[in-house]
Amino acid sequence: MSETVPENIAENQGPASLDNIVIILSRTTEPMNIGATCRAMKTMGLKHLRLISPLNPKGRTARALAHGSEDILDAALVVDDLMDAISDCTVVVGTTARMRQLRKKSHLEPAAAAEHIVDHSRGGKVGILFGTERSGLTNDEVDICRYLTSVDTAPEHGSLNLSQAVMLYGWEIRKAWNAALLLDQKDEIPASEAPNVRRPEMRVRHPHRNTKMPTQIELNNMYGHIATVMGEVGYSDAEKLKFMTYLRQLHMRAGIVNWETHIYHIFCRKILRRLGVPRFEGLDDAQED
Repeated sequence: MSETVPENIAENQGPASLDNIVIILSRTTEPMNIGATCRAMKTMGLKHLRLISPLNPKGRTARALAHGSEDILDAALVVDDLMDAISDCTVVVGTTARMRQLRKKSHLEPAAAAEHIVDHSRGGKVGILFGTERSGLTNDEVDICRYLTSVDTAPEHGSLNLSQAVMLYGWEIRKAWNAALLLDQKDEIPASEAPNVRRPEMRVRHPHRNTKMPTQIELNNMYGHIATVMGEVGYSDAEKLKFMTYLRQLHMRAGIVNWETHIYHIFCRKILRRLGVPRFEGLDDAQED
């Protein structure tokens, strides 16, 4: 009989879930793209759509293109800013056709991105972020994405229609999800496959806390605490922005779990106390422990 995965390696990992995958469209200017996105999503079994400052998102044009998927359009969450759309997501994946300076060598192809998306869906919500039709994702939107992904298109006309892009990634996600279901259905997983069961950042343990991925609002809260301390010790706004950009990139590569964010909070809280300034208002009771 083959060796099975130790129980502690697989803890906190549920089944791969399409229900944990969220499509996010940022500042969509063409209502027809919203409707066509709904239809693409339903075809691939995706249910959850969030819209950041869209133009006429649920009007006649969007509804006509959403034929057969009006339920997704009706249930779509409309918000004003990025953090409202991603606050409960543990991971955000950004789709972009442009190579960014800091991460131009790290773009994933759609199939590889889909594997990450499905893997992370085991532990919480995953957001897939699509930028506005004319200019794509902003630099600020890119900065919060753990993974970036792009499609290899012909240079003569390299930009996909928004709903086409959603369909393409939806198809890759569905394939990755079906493959994950087959793996989950196995009674035993060989030890040689154990690294694929749990991501590296989730192979750490704390003697008193559960280990899970922080949500984007929890990460944003941590970075806000750090930025507050930096301001108190004399960093300029430009210096803070540069430092935070590099720190986010570090966490994107290495990963970070919930109790590791608490370490930053404890460190920052002690500095503010020593400086004699009021504590950071963003802390909740758990982070005060």
